[in-house]
Amino acid sequence: MRALALQTSDIVATGVQRAVYLHPFDSSKLIKVLRPAATRPRRTNFNGIMDRLLPSTRVRQIRKEYAEYMRVMLNHPNADFHAPIAHMFGFTPTTEGLGCITERVMRRDGQIGETLGAKATAGTLTQADIALLNDTIARIYAHDIRASDMKPNNFVFGQRHYGSDLGPEECVLVDGFGDIHAIPVRSMGRWSNRMGLDDSCARLARNTGLDWDPQDRQFALPRQAAWMPARHGL
Repeated sequence: MRALALQTSDIVATGVQRAVYLHPFDSSKLIKVLRPAATRPRRTNFNGIMDRLLPSTRVRQIRKEYAEYMRVMLNHPNADFHAPIAHMFGFTPTTEGLGCITERVMRRDGQIGETLGAKATAGTLTQADIALLNDTIARIYAHDIRASDMKPNNFVFGQRHYGSDLGPEECVLVDGFGDIHAIPVRSMGRWSNRMGLDDSCARLARNTGLDWDPQDRQFALPRQAAWMPARHGL
């Protein structure tokens, strides 16, 4: 199989472990490629130390991600199942290394969808965005999805491809699913996963400035502080 030619100009996101590229000829997909060890920042936390001592742990997250995707999809084989996580389409050789093909969530103009983190930082989150986020969170709980790394930038707002058409606006968890912890507590049972999800959502609220209701398991835009004067004439 000929390796897909990837260009650095097509990088749309860069994480600690992987770089994300536009697919060279399929606008509905992205390709995640493991970054060379020499190009990654040196981390002094537990994960960084494990990367250096046990290089095989670098691919552990990828294995866990695919295992979780397969578990979720095989448990919901019905045609109308609407996954709150990005679809995955296997591996392919690329000029930058082995690539993982994944779904692209995009805006109506064809650009990559905006992340929850970007919207929170810019202060552009709307009630409609929160409704989409809450719908995704509800489905993560309902389908018992093990999402161990629910960072703000792992949630993307946009549309998915359905054949030649684009679907409705939604919020999709595009990365960070799978029980990636050294001790797979979330895989012990539905109860332990829900405890982990509760903790992840509370952390997500802190990192985005949103309010989190642990009883209803729903997010909300923060209320205006009572001491702040009302703004008129705007």
